[in-house]
Amino acid sequence: MFSLISHFIRSPETQNPLIAEQFDIEDEFLDTQVLKEELKKTRTDDVNQVTVPKSNEEDDWCLGADSGKACLTRKGFITSIDNESGIIDFKISFNKKMCGTTFDQLHQGCKVQYLTYQSNPDDDTINLVKVERLYEGDWENAAGKKLEEAVEALRFENPKYFKTQLRNRLGVVIQRFQSTIEVDTDCGLLTVELDNIEMTFSPKTGDCISIECKVQLDEKYVDKQGEILEVLKITPSRTDVKERCIVESVHNDVVGLSDNAFILKEDVPSNVKLHLDDIVIVDLIECNSSNWSRRAINLTVAEKNFGITNTKYNYNKSNYNVSFSGPEYGIFTELWQKKIFIIKARNKLNKVLQLRSIEINNDDASPQFTLLEPKGTVDIQADEEISLVFEVHTQYYGEVKYVYTLNFDKYKVKRSFLIVVVETEEKARAAEKRLIIADYNIASGRTTYQRNCSYANKVWDRKVDVVPGEYMHPKRRFIGLRLETYDVPQKLRDLYLTRNSRRERSQAITREYPCLTDKLTVNNYAQRFKLFLHLEEIETFIQFRNYDMERAHFQRDGEFLSLQVENLAERRPSLAIGDVVRAIAIWDNDLKMNKSFEGIVTKVLFDRVLLKFNSHFQDNYNNADHRLEFYFSRYALRKQHYAIPQAITQFGENFLFPTKLLKRKFPQLDLSLNDNDEMILFNTKLDWYNINLNSIQKRAIFNILRGEADNMPYVIFGPPGTGKTVTVVETILQLLYNLPGARILVGTPSNSAADLITKRLIGSKVLAPGSFIRLVSQNIVEKDLIPPELMEYCATLDIGNPGTCSDNMLTTASGLKMRCQMNFLGNHRVTIGTCTTLGNFLQVGFKPGHFTHILIDEAGQCTESETIVPIVLLTKQPSQVILAGDPNQLQSIITNPLAKELGFDVSLLERVVQHNPYCKDLVRFPSSSGYNPCLLTKLLYNYRALPSIMNVYSRLFYDNELIPMISDKDSPQAKLLTKLQPIFSNNMEMPPAHGVIFYGIIGENVQERDSPSWFNPSEAQEIFLTTLSLYRRDISPDQIGIITPYTKQVKTIRNMFAGVEVSIPKIGSVEEFQGQERDIILVSTVRSSAAMLPTDSRFNLGFVRCIKRMNVAISRARCLLVVVGNPHLLAVDDSWRRLIIYCAQNNAYFGCEIPEVILTSVNEDNEESSESFDK
Repeated sequence: MFSLISHFIRSPETQNPLIAEQFDIEDEFLDTQVLKEELKKTRTDDVNQVTVPKSNEEDDWCLGADSGKACLTRKGFITSIDNESGIIDFKISFNKKMCGTTFDQLHQGCKVQYLTYQSNPDDDTINLVKVERLYEGDWENAAGKKLEEAVEALRFENPKYFKTQLRNRLGVVIQRFQSTIEVDTDCGLLTVELDNIEMTFSPKTGDCISIECKVQLDEKYVDKQGEILEVLKITPSRTDVKERCIVESVHNDVVGLSDNAFILKEDVPSNVKLHLDDIVIVDLIECNSSNWSRRAINLTVAEKNFGITNTKYNYNKSNYNVSFSGPEYGIFTELWQKKIFIIKARNKLNKVLQLRSIEINNDDASPQFTLLEPKGTVDIQADEEISLVFEVHTQYYGEVKYVYTLNFDKYKVKRSFLIVVVETEEKARAAEKRLIIADYNIASGRTTYQRNCSYANKVWDRKVDVVPGEYMHPKRRFIGLRLETYDVPQKLRDLYLTRNSRRERSQAITREYPCLTDKLTVNNYAQRFKLFLHLEEIETFIQFRNYDMERAHFQRDGEFLSLQVENLAERRPSLAIGDVVRAIAIWDNDLKMNKSFEGIVTKVLFDRVLLKFNSHFQDNYNNADHRLEFYFSRYALRKQHYAIPQAITQFGENFLFPTKLLKRKFPQLDLSLNDNDEMILFNTKLDWYNINLNSIQKRAIFNILRGEADNMPYVIFGPPGTGKTVTVVETILQLLYNLPGARILVGTPSNSAADLITKRLIGSKVLAPGSFIRLVSQNIVEKDLIPPELMEYCATLDIGNPGTCSDNMLTTASGLKMRCQMNFLGNHRVTIGTCTTLGNFLQVGFKPGHFTHILIDEAGQCTESETIVPIVLLTKQPSQVILAGDPNQLQSIITNPLAKELGFDVSLLERVVQHNPYCKDLVRFPSSSGYNPCLLTKLLYNYRALPSIMNVYSRLFYDNELIPMISDKDSPQAKLLTKLQPIFSNNMEMPPAHGVIFYGIIGENVQERDSPSWFNPSEAQEIFLTTLSLYRRDISPDQIGIITPYTKQVKTIRNMFAGVEVSIPKIGSVEEFQGQERDIILVSTVRSSAAMLPTDSRFNLGFVRCIKRMNVAISRARCLLVVVGNPHLLAVDDSWRRLIIYCAQNNAYFGCEIPEVILTSVNEDNEESSESFDK
C-alpha cells in the first residue's frame, strides 16, 4: 500500500538515489505509525477520528487554558460540493458559512486547510469549525481513484494542535430563527445553535447577552483568541433580580412596565392576566429596543389592582405626620335624619402644620356628607389637634363611602367616611357587627389567629412525660430504612408562634432564613423545602388546637375508649388513623408534672373516634375527666423531608433545574411514527390498545416510548377534557408490553384519582388480574373508602423486613389483601397509589433500579415535595419520569399562608415548565404548539363540552388552541341544551348552540358571627330556583353541579334544598370539582363588595382575578354553564368582563342592568365581540 502512495506522490525527479532513499525512510516511518495506531486499537479508517497524543508541555501558556488536544488544523480535499455545503475527505461535512468568502472558489478536488474541534473526548463526533485556507494546485481533473489516494496520503500528515480556553463574549441578538440566533459580537456575527446549549431564558431579538464559549488559543493574535469553537451557554449580560414594577400599559403582544421595561405577552405565565396598575415582581435584562431598555423574563404578581381606592397606599408619608381619631362610619335606620360627627386631627410633627382646605369628593346633587368646619385655612400647632366637624343628612338607602382630602401646605391626606342607611334595626345591628368585625380583624395583636399562635406555642413547649398508646398492629423493629424525626427547629417556632402581626412574623422569618426569598437554586433547594414543610407542620399544629378539650371523658367501646367529637365529619383538618389524643388528668394543679397518656386513633366514625391507650390506663379508666390535646401523624411529612435531599443526590441539577435538553446516547425504544400515526419498531407495527386515540395523544405516547431526553421529566400538558387520563393509561400499557423490564409506579395526589386510573386499567381489559396492584393506606380501609369493584385489586403494606417478622398477610372476603410484605408488594409490573402512600416503599429497602418508570397523574395538584417522594424510588439510570397535569388549574391546598405566599403551592410540574427547555417557543417548534416534543406534549382535542362553552376557556387560558370534538348540532349535549334553553327566555332568542348564561344580581355578601366564611342570600336563592326549573325539565341531581368559592354559601344553598325536601345535587367548592364534570354547572360568585377583593386575592379566595379558580369553575360543564354574580364587581376582572360580554352579545345575559363599561363593549368593541370566543 505504501509503495503505491510513494509512487503516487513522487515526481520524475525522484529517480535520484538520494531522494529514493529519503522516501524509503518515510515509508518506514509510516509503517511504524500504523503499528502504533493498531496497538492503540483506534479505527484508522475513519477520517473523523483523530488520535491525540498526550501533551509533553508541563505548564499552560495561558491562564485557564485546556491542555487537551481536541482542537487542531489539518489539510484535506473537497470530495463533493453543492451550492450550500460540501464534504471534505469523504467524511467531514461543512456549510457555506464555515468558508467565508472562499466558498465560491471551492470545487471538487481542491486542497484546503480546516479547523476541527472535539468537545467530548469520549464521543467520536468531531465538528468542523472553519475552512481556513485554499491551497493552489488541486485534483480537479483527477479520477475518483486518484482523489481517494490523495486523501489517503494527506491522512498521515501531522495536524497542528491548539489549546482551548473558556471565555465569555458579549453580544446583541439581531435576528431570531427557528433553531438559531444571529448575534452581533465584537468578533463579528456569530450564529448560535439553540438545540445543544444551556440557556436560562429564551433569547429574543434585541437582547444583550453573554456567550460562554470555548475558543481556540492562537499566539498570532494579540489576545490569543482564535476561532470560537463551541458555544456552551447563553445568559443575559445583566440581570436585575426581583425588581418591583407597575403595569403601565397592556397591548396585544406586549405589556409596558415602569422603569422603562416591558414584558412580551408570551413570557407572561399562562395563569396570569395583567391589568393596569398591577404591581409585579420581575427579573429584568438589558435589551436594545426603540421603546424600552429592559425586558422582563420572569414575572409574578405581587399585588393586583381591582380598580378601587386603597387609602393605605395613597400619600403614605402623611400618615406619619397626622393622626386621626373618631368615627369612620355612621349607621342609620331613617331617611332625612341629620347627625353631627367630629373627627380629631393631631399634628405629630414638632412644627406647625397649615391645613389650607378640605375637599369632599361628592358627585351627588343632594350630598349626604358635608363639612361644617373648619371652612378656611387653619394652623395646627405641634402635638396639638383640631376638630373636623361633618354633618350627615340621610337621603336614600344603601351604603356610600365619601372620600375627603385634607390639603396641607406640602402634601395631602385622604380619608373616608362610610354612610349606611337601612330599613330596620336588625339590619343596622348586622351592618355594625360586620364593620366591627372587619376593623377587629385588621387590628394588630388582637386577631383570633394570633391568640391561637400564642396558645399553640404554650402547648408545644409544655414538657410532660408521655405514656405511649398501643397500635392495632405492632411497629416493626427491623425495616429497610428508618426515617429521622425531622423536628421543627425551636428558632422557627419562636419566630412564628407569637402575637406579632402577620407581616411582622413574615419579615422576621425571612430575615432569619433568607433562602425563603432568594431565587430557588440547587444550593438552597433542600433547605427551602424543609422550611416549607416545617411551616406547614406549624400551621397544622395550630389548627389541631381547635380539637383540644379542657374537660372531656371517654366511653368504653369494646377494646377501645370512645371519644365524642362534635361536627367531626365536617371539621378540617380531618382526624385520621394514626393521629394521637393525649389525656392529661385535670385534678393535678401542677400540669408540668402530669403524665400524658397517649391514645392512638384507631377508627374514625361519624361523630366519634376509637382510641387505644396503654393497657394500664385503659383497664383502670373510671370515666374521669381529662384535658385532651390532639396531635396529627407526622409520617407523611417525614417521608417528604427524607426525599428532598435524595432528589438532589440521585437526579442532580438538570432534573430539578433544567437549562438544556440532554439526550440519551440511544433512545429508550428505537421507534418511528409514520404518516398514519402508526408506531414501527424493528419493521413491526405496534398496535394501539385504545383505537380512539387522536393524533396528538399518539404523538405524546410515542415521544415517551422513545424517551430521548436524558434524566429530564416528560410532561403531558392536559387542558380540561382533552383525554389526559386516557393518554396516561395507554402510556402504561405501551410501556409494559414494549419494555419487558419495565416496573411502573403510578402516583396521584388523591385516592379518587388513583381509583380512576385503576378503573381505567381494569376497563382496558388488557392486563390480567395480578399484573397490577392498587396500594392503599390503612386509613382509607378503616374509613371504608375503597370502591367495592376495586377491592380485589387493593393491598396494604407491611414495611417489616421479610424473615424478621411473621408474614401476617390476610385476604378479606372482598379480596382486599392486608399487611403484604415486599416479597408480594412492589413486584407487580404496575403499582398505583397516592404519592404519599407510595412513599411507604422508601422504608422497604428495594434494590436500586427496582422501579424503572413513574407516572404522576394530576401532577399540578401535588406539592413538589409530595411529587418527589415516589420519584426518589427510581435511580437516575435507567429511569423515566412522566408528569401529567395542567399547570393552569388549581394547585395543592397549602394551609400555611407564609409558605403559600413564598411558593410552596407551586407544583414540580408548574415549576419545571417555566424553565427554558420546556417553555413555549413557536419559532422553534411551530408544529407542536411551541413545545419541544422531546420534553412536552400539549393535548388539544376537547371531548367534554359544546364549542360555545369550550371556546371561552380555550380563548382565556389556552391560547385559543383547543379543538372541540363535541358537535353543536347532533350530539347528546346539543340535544339536551335545546331542551333547556326555554328556561332562560327573553324577547330575543339565543343562538341554538349557545350554552353560557350570565345572571346578574346585585346582592349582598354577608358574614355571620360564628363563621369567617361569606354567603350571598340573593345568589343562593337564584341558584336554588334555577335548579328547581331544571328538575322540571327532567334533569336529575347527578347531572347538576353547583360551584361556589365559600363554604358558608355551600351550606346556605344546601339548607334551601333540605328545607323543602328536594333532592340535593353536588354542591361544593372549586377544589371539590377539579377533575370532575357535569352536564350542567351553576356558579355562584358570592362577592358584591369591592372592598374585600384584595383580601380574597391575598388568600386565594373567590373568583375575581383568580385565574386558576375561574378556569376550573367554568370548564366543568358539558352542555350548560350558568353564572350568577354581580356584573359591576366582576367587570374589574378582564376575564370575567369578556365572559359577560360574550353572554350579552348572544342574548344570554339576564338580571340586573348591565354595567356601562360592558354595555359599551357590547355595542362598539368588535375585538371583544362574540366572535372572540369562536374558533
